[in-house]
Amino acid sequence: MREAEDGFLAKSMDEATLKQVAAVIASRRVSLSYEEARALALRAREFKIERGRAPEITSPDAWEKKMAEGVIALARYAAEGARG
Repeated sequence: MREAEDGFLAKSMDEATLKQVAAVIASRRVSLSYEEARALALRAREFKIERGRAPEITSPDAWEKKMAEGVIALARYAAEGARG
């Protein structure tokens, strides 16, 4: 039964969905200070202006991945702040 479920799941997920799942998993591993996250998020904004897209956490480029981690960490800090 488990194999049938896995096969169905694999067939129903496209590349974009798989990237989203990978990003969520990777984002749970991010541990940056607020200052580091903010600095990386600011650089990510410049990256987006220069290249027309946001940095991706699944990128093979280490610097692009680090910027994406900064954006994720800053978003987490903002969400925690909104909750109180």
